[in-house]
Amino acid sequence: MTAIEVPGPEADWQPATQPPYYTGKNPAYQYSVWEHSAPLFQMIGALTLPVQPVAQRLRLHVERSWDGLDELDVVLFRLDGFSFAISKHDGHPLGVSYVWLTQPHEQADKALNTLLEAVGIGEDAVAFRGDAREDRAERIATSQDAGSPDGVSGATLPTALWARLRRAIGATSATQ
Repeated sequence: MTAIEVPGPEADWQPATQPPYYTGKNPAYQYSVWEHSAPLFQMIGALTLPVQPVAQRLRLHVERSWDGLDELDVVLFRLDGFSFAISKHDGHPLGVSYVWLTQPHEQADKALNTLLEAVGIGEDAVAFRGDAREDRAERIATSQDAGSPDGVSGATLPTALWARLRRAIGATSATQ
């Protein structure tokens, strides 16, 4: 077989993963498996802790990925009939980990309760229930205790900042 040489990239091509996408001269745009799959997921809430403690408790492997916002930690797993994903972006302004169902289910509250029970944590670890991308979650979440991300008890924090940023850069869910 004859060796075929592929030329190197053009000098003025930006990395294919570098935003803003489609604005440079590189004709390719690379997306991660997470970025490709996550718009199909059903967000069911957020936890006030990183992915690692949950992964350690359930003996899961934390994967690193990225999307149009930032790099992130993510775990995907099945638990008691529900298919979960938990993700946390490195630069998330509130420091929460989103909880998703990878296969939408009508019993989202039951799924989140199942996760809390298996991990051995209570409702105080829940930043909010529901989907931050929906209007009802554009509400202001009240911090439940002094362990809130800003360390202030009873403070209000906008839960939808990250969702608004996703919409601003065009990384919205296909289900909206």
